[in-house]
Amino acid sequence: MTRHLCFGLALLLLLFLLPDTVFAQSEEPCRTRTTVEINQCAQQTLARRDRELNDAYQSLLKSLSPHGKEDAVDYAGTRRLLQQAQRAWMQFRDSDCRAKYLRSAGGSVRDIAALGCQIAHTELRTRQLREWNRA
Repeated sequence: MTRHLCFGLALLLLLFLLPDTVFAQSEEPCRTRTTVEINQCAQQTLARRDRELNDAYQSLLKSLSPHGKEDAVDYAGTRRLLQQAQRAWMQFRDSDCRAKYLRSAGGSVRDIAALGCQIAHTELRTRQLREWNRA
């Protein structure tokens, strides 16, 4: 197959399958077919995932405080390190997904590649923060 034909097939797969796979976890999965609609749906999904991430992060920060009893936990130090880790994670996510965007520069799939990357990273980080808060 030629390079253009492979790219075309990959684009078709993204346009027709991606809404049913990447966004299947959303409350109302996107049933779109145009590139613009797919991008809008992905942006809405990312905004929801960012809110969920922020909620999990804030909940974890609140849990990192003394509960009225003496213990050996350095809560302030733990919160400070968590804040540093979160900033570093955000920089990693943004750089990683920006690289995917640049790799697809010139193609109509570049936005969805970057948005899908951000959604996947954000969902994973939210799960990590929630699991840490349960521990």
